[in-house]
Amino acid sequence: MSANTSSTRHLGHPLWLHQDSGKRNHTTDPLKLIQLTDPHLFAAPQGRLLGITTRRSFESVLEMALERSSGAQALVLTGDLVHDESTAGYRYLHDMLNSTGLPYFCTPGNHDQQRLMDEHLGAAAVGPFALRRLEGWNLVFLNSSRCDSDGGHLKPEQIAQLEDLLADDRAPTLLFMHHHPIPVQSDWMDGIGIDNGDSLIATCDRNPQVKGIIFGHIHQEFSSYRQGYQILGTPSTCIQFLPRNQCFALDSTPPGYRTLSLHADGRLETEVQRLDSYEELPIYQAQGY
Repeated sequence: MSANTSSTRHLGHPLWLHQDSGKRNHTTDPLKLIQLTDPHLFAAPQGRLLGITTRRSFESVLEMALERSSGAQALVLTGDLVHDESTAGYRYLHDMLNSTGLPYFCTPGNHDQQRLMDEHLGAAAVGPFALRRLEGWNLVFLNSSRCDSDGGHLKPEQIAQLEDLLADDRAPTLLFMHHHPIPVQSDWMDGIGIDNGDSLIATCDRNPQVKGIIFGHIHQEFSSYRQGYQILGTPSTCIQFLPRNQCFALDSTPPGYRTLSLHADGRLETEVQRLDSYEELPIYQAQGY
C-alpha cells in the first residue's frame, strides 16, 4: 500500500551494538529508526477494536514502513502492543517482528502485560529504564505505565537514572515511552498522560543533548518544540483519536507510523507516514476502547 507524508532494565545492561548492513555511508547517511505504536493486537486473528481488525492494520502499516523506509536500522514499538494481554497476541507480535530481520525494542503500555512481554519478546522488552547505544546516539526507554491505570507515571528512581546518565554522557539522546509527558490539547486524553511529566521535562530542559521525547498512547500525530528538542506523538497502527477534542472521539484518518533520522552531528529529522487509505472504518462505541 502507498503512503502520505506529513511534515536492561538498568545502565549496567550490556550495550546493544548496531550490525552494519554494508549499505549505509556512515559519513553522510543518518541512522533511521521506525516507530510503530499502539497496535492493540488480539489473540484471535480477526480480533477487532472499534471496527478495525488490528492484526490486518498492523500488517499493512508494517509492510508500508519496510517498503518506504527500507534503509531503517531498527524498529521501536511504544506500547499497547496486545490489547487483550494474551499469550497468542505476544507470540504473533514476536513472529511478525522477527520476520523483518531488524532489531527491535518494545516498551509497555497500559494495555500490556510485562510478564508476557518478557516471556515472548525477551531482551526486546525494555524497561523500566533501559539504555541502548546506537552509532553515537543514546536511546533511553522508560516504562511509564502503572498498574490498574490508563494514565502514566515515572518513578523517582527512573528520573534519577536518567539524570545520572545525562550528567555523565553528552551523546545525543532520544527518550521513548508510552504516555505523553505534556498536554496534547485533548482534555480527556490529557487526563491520562504522565501525571508527573513536568519532572521529565525539567530534566530534559537542563540537558541539551536530549534531542527528542517520543511516545504513543494518543493515537494521533503531535509535535512540539521546546528548548532545542522535539516532543513527538505518533499515530496508531489501528484506530485514530480525533485531535484537540474535549471528549473521546474517533478520527477517520488512516493508520500510520513515524520515521526518525538520527544524524551524526546530533540533528533529528522526523516525519509521519500514513496509508493512503484503509478499507475498514472505525466504529464509535459509547464505552470507548
